[in-house]
Amino acid sequence: MTKSPLVSVVMCAWKPRADWLHEAVAGVLADDSDLELIVIDDGSPDPVEALLAHVDDPRLRIIRVEHGGLSRARNAGIREARGTYVRFADADDVFDPAGTRSLLELADEETMVYGATQVCDESLRPLRLMSSRLEGWIAEPCLLYRFDVNHISMLFPRIVLERTGEFEPALRQCQDWDYVLRACEVAPVRGTQAIVTRYRRHADSAAANVEGALHFESMVVDRYFERHPDRAGSKLEREARAKLLIVHASVGPLLGEGRREQLRLVLRAFALHPRRTLEELVRLVRPW
Repeated sequence: MTKSPLVSVVMCAWKPRADWLHEAVAGVLADDSDLELIVIDDGSPDPVEALLAHVDDPRLRIIRVEHGGLSRARNAGIREARGTYVRFADADDVFDPAGTRSLLELADEETMVYGATQVCDESLRPLRLMSSRLEGWIAEPCLLYRFDVNHISMLFPRIVLERTGEFEPALRQCQDWDYVLRACEVAPVRGTQAIVTRYRRHADSAAANVEGALHFESMVVDRYFERHPDRAGSKLEREARAKLLIVHASVGPLLGEGRREQLRLVLRAFALHPRRTLEELVRLVRPW
């Protein structure tokens, strides 16, 4: 029987909640795939090693680094990883015990593989499902918000990580989208509808900072067109910018913005890309 390839799971922790961390680690180690779990302690005031002292599993390594933020912690984990493939994990989410094996069944060393993510509340009660059916070279759909896949539900071949480069420390949010987008520029994807991760939404998650998310989403789009200056001013850029404006308009009330400002944003989006703007407005007002 051919031995399965080693998968390195890189989990970053900064001031983790102990019970959620325990669930996250147990979920990874419950998988019977050939894997290692590298927990990067991003300089937490209370060392993560003490929180995991009860875990007696040779597959677990804990590495403490100076606090530098999520991107730098993930980059440190990638450098420590020994596997042919890498998955990323957060200290408040839970892997399905069969998830990594499901991804490996579709994997090759040139292609990223993804599964579905069950978005949950703090108690892991299901809220919505993130999934996709896109395959192949999908950088443009990813740029346009049409690749509804969370990075923690993806399996990255090492060669793809090498081609993609490091996570960008300047992005304090949306670094995951930026990284997946850059990876999609250098490798194709294939996927499964199997749920491989349960993603826990809570008040302290990065996604809760709406104003920051808008700023960093714009930075991700800016960075894409800096990498591809030949596409600046193209229909693709107009559509990407229109989508950003509609996203801003949709969350405006959370930022204290009134209807006048929402209308201004929508009109700007319509001027850039009428069809995409109308599609987004229809989607937002649907009652289901």
